[in-house]
Amino acid sequence: MLNSALRSRAEYEELGVEGLASRTTPESDAAIVQAVEELLEGRESVLDLCCGYGRISLPLRRAGKTVRALDISPNLVEAGQAKAREEELSIDWAIGSMTDLPYKSDSFDAVLCLWTAFHELFAEDEQMSTIWEISRVLRPGGLAVIEGPVWGPATASEIANGLRQGPEHRIVTTEHFGTSSVHYIHDEASYGRLCAAAGIKDYKVYKREWGGRRRLILEIHQPGNE
Repeated sequence: MLNSALRSRAEYEELGVEGLASRTTPESDAAIVQAVEELLEGRESVLDLCCGYGRISLPLRRAGKTVRALDISPNLVEAGQAKAREEELSIDWAIGSMTDLPYKSDSFDAVLCLWTAFHELFAEDEQMSTIWEISRVLRPGGLAVIEGPVWGPATASEIANGLRQGPEHRIVTTEHFGTSSVHYIHDEASYGRLCAAAGIKDYKVYKREWGGRRRLILEIHQPGNE
């Protein structure tokens, strides 16, 4: 299977900023930004993983957060940089993979990985690397928030038609805004396995309304200094 980073870069280069923007609405984005700001209350230094063109990074910087933003797609990062320059917003942008973060340990009060981005990792070793890396760059007392689709059991028809594949039929193909989208669906059990393997003990998995739809949230809480 093609490396997830290379696959995602190719997909988003083809999709482009306009194509990605067409998958959301200003109202949905505003609701998500509000939810994020509530979760991050009191936390100043934020890493926005898979930031795209800055749908979250830019509003958080406007709100006074110190923001670093990373994405695998140069075209999306360039668009975010251009918008930040236009508004004279200071954001540290980088191109890279969430499986190998170019940041020192204990660097951030919060890490965000939204828009199903984490669920585009199909291989367990990539998922493990990312969870471990997110935990590594969190400061003591830090919070990570990962958001994605809600798990549902595969139907016989989905399996027969190849719409659910892989271990436990967690790799799902759906029609999304007129195009096919493939992602890995997690639940409390799969997130629990990853966190346990990464040595993460303080985490929670829950469902909530998120920008007008029901989503699954993983929160990782880094232990504070004793």
